Amino acid sequence: MKLNKSQKEAVEHIDGPMLIIAGPGSGKTRTLVERVVNMVKNKGISPDKILISTFTERAARELITRITSRLKDENIYMNSLYIGTIHSICLRIIDENIEYSLLKKGYKVLETIDQKFFIFSKLKYFKEILGYNEFFIKKSYMNSWKQGEILLKWFNKLSEEGIEETVLKENINLKISFLGEAFEKYKKILLEENKLDFSMIQLEAYRILKENNIALENIQNKINYIMIDEYQDTNTIQEKLIFLIGNKFKNICVVGDDDQGIYRFRGATIKNILQFESKFQNECKVVKLETNYRSEKSIVSFCKAWIDSLYWDGFRHEKNLIVPEEKDNDEAKVVRLSVSESENTWQERIGEFLKFLKNTGKIKDYNQVAFLFRSVKNKKIVSLAHYLEYKGIGVYSPRSNLFFYRDEIKEIIGIFLYVLIREDNKVFKTEYKLDIVDYYKNCLNILEKKIRKDLDYFNQLEKLKIEYENLKDGKNGLLELFYEVLALKGMESFIKNDSEGVLENRKLYNIGIFSKIVEKADILSRSSKITEENIIKITDYFFLMHLKFLKQNGVDEYEDIKEFAPKGAVSFLTIHQSKGLEFPVVIVGSLESSPEKERDEDEEIEEIFLKNDSFEPEYRIKEFDFWRLYYTAFSRAKDLLVLSCVEISKGKREVPSPAFKRVYEMLPDIISKEVNLDKLNISETNDVQLMDAFSCTSHYLKYVNCPFKYKMNKIFEFKGLRTPSTFFGNLVHQSLEFINKEYLNGEKISLEDVEKNYLNDYENLKISQGIKLPEKIVEAGLEQVKRYLKDGFEFYKNISYVEKELHILKEDYTIEGKLDLVIEKEGELIVVDFKTGDMEKSLENLEDYKFQIKFYCCLLQKNTDKKVKGGVIYFVKDGSKIDVDFNNNEVEDILKKFDEIIKKIQNQKFTERTQNKKKCLNCEFKKYCFSVNMI
Repeated sequence: MKLNKSQKEAVEHIDGPMLIIAGPGSGKTRTLVERVVNMVKNKGISPDKILISTFTERAARELITRITSRLKDENIYMNSLYIGTIHSICLRIIDENIEYSLLKKGYKVLETIDQKFFIFSKLKYFKEILGYNEFFIKKSYMNSWKQGEILLKWFNKLSEEGIEETVLKENINLKISFLGEAFEKYKKILLEENKLDFSMIQLEAYRILKENNIALENIQNKINYIMIDEYQDTNTIQEKLIFLIGNKFKNICVVGDDDQGIYRFRGATIKNILQFESKFQNECKVVKLETNYRSEKSIVSFCKAWIDSLYWDGFRHEKNLIVPEEKDNDEAKVVRLSVSESENTWQERIGEFLKFLKNTGKIKDYNQVAFLFRSVKNKKIVSLAHYLEYKGIGVYSPRSNLFFYRDEIKEIIGIFLYVLIREDNKVFKTEYKLDIVDYYKNCLNILEKKIRKDLDYFNQLEKLKIEYENLKDGKNGLLELFYEVLALKGMESFIKNDSEGVLENRKLYNIGIFSKIVEKADILSRSSKITEENIIKITDYFFLMHLKFLKQNGVDEYEDIKEFAPKGAVSFLTIHQSKGLEFPVVIVGSLESSPEKERDEDEEIEEIFLKNDSFEPEYRIKEFDFWRLYYTAFSRAKDLLVLSCVEISKGKREVPSPAFKRVYEMLPDIISKEVNLDKLNISETNDVQLMDAFSCTSHYLKYVNCPFKYKMNKIFEFKGLRTPSTFFGNLVHQSLEFINKEYLNGEKISLEDVEKNYLNDYENLKISQGIKLPEKIVEAGLEQVKRYLKDGFEFYKNISYVEKELHILKEDYTIEGKLDLVIEKEGELIVVDFKTGDMEKSLENLEDYKFQIKFYCCLLQKNTDKKVKGGVIYFVKDGSKIDVDFNNNEVEDILKKFDEIIKKIQNQKFTERTQNKKKCLNCEFKKYCFSVNMI
């Protein structure tokens, strides 16, 4: 398909600022792809001069996949392109300028749930600040967990808006000054523990560039062209960062649709896209993509009627949305499917409609249908999902808060309770009146029903229980129990599954998620071992805080960015979740919703310190956001849009609400004569081709050593046991990196510098990984690092690169690798790979190590014009070395060998058994594999 006039205009305008207003289905991604192709292929712009920011990692991967596909015959390598979400790009800026950061190497980024636990665990510090009680005076009924969630929301908002705590501290309003003091304390504690939360990633990147001219000049000279997708969903600090980087050349291209700005609750401001043009004094080119290639004409007309039904008072870009000639017909493709008063009848009618579509061949698969709601967690929506599943219609609803109600999770929690709970635990003691007790009793009941029918299962469970009642040598945390549970007979049916797809493997994905929950509990309880002395403390924390708060908060089930609409199931998604997606049939619910106009206390507080940034009239904001939200929902539909609800005409709350009533009543019912279902042609759900990245250590070698372990760790994301040896290896590697980077930068370092850095790294890793090494091991590691400083001059005095990231783009995947060290001697490059294990004990892995070195040589040779001579395996423990020769003629054979394994991974070939039984003895899956005769 050729580019239309507007798309071509956007593709060909390269220099200077440009605003692209891209309506739904207007070929935005294709336009961005062709613009990049034009830049690098026709204009000769090097990919490393281009920064592209997308809203999601999925969008970034789709973009790079399509760009690579377009350029595959051009011998142009795109691996140096700066591409990703704004947060991932900010992390890259922090990592590349770590010496200017307030953080240290090895810092930890807190996910949302980690952040909640972090704030909850530090709540005592905030309670000491003057104004705490006043801040929560209207929320005194909340427990500490809920109060922590309120603080989290405010801390994130302050970070996203770039508001300094000093401004808040000086405010005469006690609530505002408390917020300033609390935010300052929060940032101080984070930095002390070498952590940052998701919202502070961009704040730290901005601070680094704003306060350090060298760092800013480096990135401004490096990045000449900037492209920002979904600009309507950027926040204040992101805009500041974009303009800071792009200010030198002003080649800033932003793309978005203000009508789809739906992330105000995450700090986004529509002001950014509405005022972008005005920031350049008539220098900014504006291009509007208004042809909708996605949706049928009646759907586009309905979306236009919806957005035009509100008076916007200039707070949106005007658009003239049209469809191409092939979609220019007047057939009704927007309908309603509703009943009066009865929820049961509504469920039945929806089920009948879906069955009709499938049985008449209108759809080939249920994944062609998506339901969109404001929330998928309320009882009405969950009840509909259960009804459809009962009728044999699969439902994919990963954010319905059903994780803790899945059979496999209840059974595993039941086992943990059965094995761990002792008389002194508080879990079932009546005086504590815990609201989660009924849930735990239900988990135990489910387990007991199963073991009554299976004597072998019961005997295995009793044996495990006795083992934990007599902890002589201790256990390596709750995660060790998790892997012992997997070996029980009752777990085999959950794990032994050769099916493909997210839905078919939901149980196994959920068990993988539970392994992460257990690992987090081990880290947060700061106990690397379970002993007789601490088992009550650890288990009370696990059941009374960790699981309790996670259940209260809700845990999402697995989502695969490559399989957004799993086969065999209709999708139940939130409207926000559907952003950027499209479906042949879209059924929009939540028609009882209306734009809430009540002001809450939080808005009143916010108004005090955001007076100068309101932009839109405060009294119109809820209304604007509501219309944008449902416009986004309606515009996801390609062939058929259905509005559905249980109509209620009496009482205070009408359904549909007044906001929908006018457009809703204009729609024909799905079974009316105005709707000709015989002419309804429904397209198939588009497969999204996303390019995966594979490396030698994390993929090739892991698969070669054991396909089953690879599947469990990499596909289903089972967390591995945290071991002192892994911790030790990370610690030593970080110290070697410090020495090498200091020499690369021309700095002189002493033994004292190395020791100070080593011990700081140890303290930071100890906090983030929850493991403490014996003092002798810590001292041994320090001696090894000092020896390298004394004796490793042949390496660090010839340094070319440290921690060098390299990529090769293949037809359907990316090869990536990070090289510890690259040195240059007599014009030839040598790869150095550090090993912290013992040389003699590592001989059994020698062939793997040699392949790894040769593989890195291949990567390096593909990315340089210099000759790569070979590599060195350096054993840090005693300073011994093994030289590995490399010949350029080996490249194709090595890459072919790598490709053969990657093809097996891509084709889900995981049935082969490991040939190295010795390695099985050190594997967390060993008891499971013994139980099913895999070893």
